[in-house]
Amino acid sequence: MIPRKPTPKHTSAWKKLFAESYVGIKELTQFEALNIDQEHLASIDRLFPIQLDRRLLKNHALTGPVLRQYLPSALELINPPGYSGNPVGDIEATAQPGIIKKYAHRALLITGHTCPIHCRYCFRKDFPYAGSNANQHRFENALKFCARDHTLHEVILSGGDPLSLEDAMLEHLFTRLQSIAHIKTIRLHTKFPSIMPERITEKLLAILTQCDLNKVCVFHINHPDEISQAFRDAVAKIKNTDTTTLNQAVLLKNINNSADVLVRLSHELFDAGVLPYYLHLLDRARGTHHFNVPADEAKKIIGAVKRRLPGYLVPKLARETAGLGSKAY
Repeated sequence: MIPRKPTPKHTSAWKKLFAESYVGIKELTQFEALNIDQEHLASIDRLFPIQLDRRLLKNHALTGPVLRQYLPSALELINPPGYSGNPVGDIEATAQPGIIKKYAHRALLITGHTCPIHCRYCFRKDFPYAGSNANQHRFENALKFCARDHTLHEVILSGGDPLSLEDAMLEHLFTRLQSIAHIKTIRLHTKFPSIMPERITEKLLAILTQCDLNKVCVFHINHPDEISQAFRDAVAKIKNTDTTTLNQAVLLKNINNSADVLVRLSHELFDAGVLPYYLHLLDRARGTHHFNVPADEAKKIIGAVKRRLPGYLVPKLARETAGLGSKAY
């Protein structure tokens, strides 16, 4: 499970903002529209901690498509058959603590457990992060693994969110990965630019600029209402470092399961300088059944999207299935 950690007193400005913007259970009980009492909220929080930026509550409707992704629901306490704590086989694909290798030529490095926000549909909510804490010793072992495996061409920094690391630690990872001759690409998966764009610091931009490898930054935006001017500004800064910017969305019931929403999402992403990449079917994690869109419905929706957009703006509909050598649908 992704735990919640206190923020140290002397830390980066963005981390202080992160700590100050957190919305607690007592605050959430004031919102009658949630229709959850404090006891149920506490149960949900124990199963998967509630992590929400207070600014989202100011900028979006409580029952709107943005906040429905992040606000707790009593439906999370229901777990029908077919939903589990390991929905995509991450545990079986763990090559060593902190390294997941599912696909040829690339490996995923778990940078830690912290995220700027907890998506209630998260597929790693039950991942055993205890052996993947962000520290130099564990990263050293992970980097040695990457150096030994000459089949690797790409390393994906994920977690949690890799931008939860301090810039100094990110610089260390980038420097070491650049020194491995067979690594050609570093990929970052992050929600920070859409949730807390203040994280895109001058130091982070310098790290990206100085990296000679191919760099890819994948955002996680599911609805066009998440695209703010601050996000656009953050993307522009990242693109200035010669980094490719992509988006990976999840198809979610009552949030983006319509061609109209997805067409608008693709247009607004492209206007912001981001290319739609994947549209994932829900990974069936425990307590996420209320977000599920059946595959047949998903194919009809993406078919309608294809009729309205040029091919380069149509995200690939995909499902990650444990044990398969690639994503498919």
